[in-house]
Amino acid sequence: MTEDEAKARCAQLEAEHPDRATSNWIPAKQKDGSWAVARIPLPPPLDLSSTSGTRPGGRLQGEDPRTEPPWLNP
Repeated sequence: MTEDEAKARCAQLEAEHPDRATSNWIPAKQKDGSWAVARIPLPPPLDLSSTSGTRPGGRLQGEDPRTEPPWLNP
């Protein structure tokens, strides 16, 4: 398979494959110089409905749990 053929196949898979919502396809050069198609699974979507512990700005609520480094405490 040539690079152009691999790119065309990736485009076809992205448009038609039943798993296109959960996978991406990329052209991949092989050790022998030929080209293949690599399937990359996508991580599941984030569940943003359970945002407890954060506020709209994305920062944690409550006190900062970090302590100062020892060299700052005389």
